[in-house]
Amino acid sequence: MAAIIPVKDRNPFDPRFIFDGVEATSEEERTTHDASCHCGEIKYKVTLKWPFPKYTVNTCSCSICTSTGYIAVYPCRRDVNFIQGYEKLGRYRFGTKTKDHVFCKTCGTSIGIDFLRAEQGESDPAKDTFSINVRTFKDIDLDSLEYTFFDGKKLL
Repeated sequence: MAAIIPVKDRNPFDPRFIFDGVEATSEEERTTHDASCHCGEIKYKVTLKWPFPKYTVNTCSCSICTSTGYIAVYPCRRDVNFIQGYEKLGRYRFGTKTKDHVFCKTCGTSIGIDFLRAEQGESDPAKDTFSINVRTFKDIDLDSLEYTFFDGKKLL
């Protein structure tokens, strides 16, 4: 069974949590994962700054993560490459109306959350992030991952 590490003082939506150690990442440690929605209409590749399990995956108790089953990683937008079906992405803006839940319009698979940081005035591309649902990664053993937990139900 995978370990769950509680996150008490770190909000996974806080850029300091997401970007911790980015500068220390070597090209050899970066790993790329193939991903897609359930029906295969949307295909993409996600490059992470570290391999699993060094790169921990976040679980969250907020309403969107709970209802969609998100378990998330937070790559920079430039490290999420849509190969096919970008035009088939649906968007649902929720809560504070500052982030989009992104999903396949055909099969409904939850792809991730677009933080829309550029729209909020972020000019550094290294801080323009996308939350990606690891459940969409191909050939991933979810039990082998290390998890953190954020109590979004109480803290967001």
